[in-house]
Amino acid sequence: MNAATFVRSWPSVSAWGAGLITAALGAGAITRPDSGAVANGLGIGLVALGLAALFWGGAVLWAGRLVKPRAAFAGTLAAIVAVTTLLFLVPAHTSVIAVAAASLLHIVVGASAAVHLRRERRSGEPRRTAQPMSVLGLLVAAAIIAVVVTPALGATQNAVLLRDDGTVPVITHEGH
Repeated sequence: MNAATFVRSWPSVSAWGAGLITAALGAGAITRPDSGAVANGLGIGLVALGLAALFWGGAVLWAGRLVKPRAAFAGTLAAIVAVTTLLFLVPAHTSVIAVAAASLLHIVVGASAAVHLRRERRSGEPRRTAQPMSVLGLLVAAAIIAVVVTPALGATQNAVLLRDDGTVPVITHEGH
C-alpha cells in the first residue's frame, strides 16, 4: 500500500465529520428560542452545507476519487465563513471547539480539492481511473475523526443549552 492509497479516504471521512458538526451548529442556531432572523437564516444555510458535505463524502467514497472538486472547494470556503460568522453573531451559544473542529475538517477537504484541481490543471491529462480505497486508511481516518467530531458535537449541544447564568441543564432520572 502506498501513501496515496492510504490517504485517499481521508477527504470523504473529513467531509462527514465536518458535515455533522456544521449541521449541528446550524440546527443549534435554528432551535434557540431567542434566535433572530439572521441566526435562523445562517442556521438553515449551515444545515444545508452540512448535508451537502455528508453527501459529497459519500459520493467520493463510492467513486473512489474526488468528485466535483471545484464545488467542494467553494463549499468548504462557504462553510468556514458561515461557522465563523455564527460564532461572531451568537458567541454565547456557539461552541468555539465545534467551530474550530469544523473549520479544521473543512480545511482538509478544501486542501484535498485544491491539490486535485492543481494537479489536473498542470497535467492536462484526463482524470485517473478510480482506485480502491484503503481499508486501513479509512479506519485510521474514521478513528481520528471520531476523536475530533464527538467532543465537538457535545460542545455544540452544551453551547446551545447554555443558560444565562452560565450553567447547562442536567437531566437526572432520580426517583424513577
